[in-house]
Amino acid sequence: MSHDCWVCGQKAFSCGDCSDRPQNYLAVKDAWLSSHSSEPAPSSSGAPVQWAIGETPGGIIATWDRARQQFLGTGTPGQPQSHRYGWLELTTACPHRCRHCYLGTRLGHGHAAGAEILLALAHMQDFSVQEVVLAGGEPTMHPGFVTLLDAARAAATHVRVLTNGWTQRPEVIQALAAPGVAVEVPLLGWHKDHDWMTRTPGSFSRVMTSLLRYREAGVAITLTTTLTRAGLQAVPHLRHVAEDWGIPFVPSKLIPEGAAVDHWTELVPMGNEV
Repeated sequence: MSHDCWVCGQKAFSCGDCSDRPQNYLAVKDAWLSSHSSEPAPSSSGAPVQWAIGETPGGIIATWDRARQQFLGTGTPGQPQSHRYGWLELTTACPHRCRHCYLGTRLGHGHAAGAEILLALAHMQDFSVQEVVLAGGEPTMHPGFVTLLDAARAAATHVRVLTNGWTQRPEVIQALAAPGVAVEVPLLGWHKDHDWMTRTPGSFSRVMTSLLRYREAGVAITLTTTLTRAGLQAVPHLRHVAEDWGIPFVPSKLIPEGAAVDHWTELVPMGNEV
């Protein structure tokens, strides 16, 4: 059954805001969520992180085998693809406990081993990965984040960091401003609605401060939101912020994954229940 777009009212996300992406933007998180296994992956570090190589569109073509310490799957190493991406969860640590977090019960179980992350990045070069996505949890909370970001820049032309904007350490902001790095920061509602979504008092004020510091440092920012009830109500404010700052704004559909399953009835916009 087709639903009206939660942003513009048109059918099934057919409007420009929902179907188009800013130049060079790859909807890697959407591709990951639509094709990955929800089962926790074993980890030598104890953190149930998940790593994969995929295509947009096309889905996952290889996943990290920790026993063999290499990516295994249907993809062929050495055969470049125009939209091949690598997905690396650096950590399951996060200061937030978002009501829609896709990690679900995987959240809060620590960091992946830095040495293994570096090995995975080296193997990604065999698959001619064009863009590495550093995710979490909150990836900047990994103690080796700056080193890992530098390694990701060496492994691929583009690096995308999915961060909630909590971290304000100068060395991290400087690293995020490096050439070839793009950063996605979500606002999940406006003011108290964002804090309600993250279940972290003060998170809205903190992310707004971070966004200002990122802009001042020259970080390439994309502002995002998930179209929950809170996110949908915030869209006019978020679009205004993005237009005022001259940065892309990308809303994403709520997906019944992880914690969102438990909170679905209070998250899904009214009239759009699945």
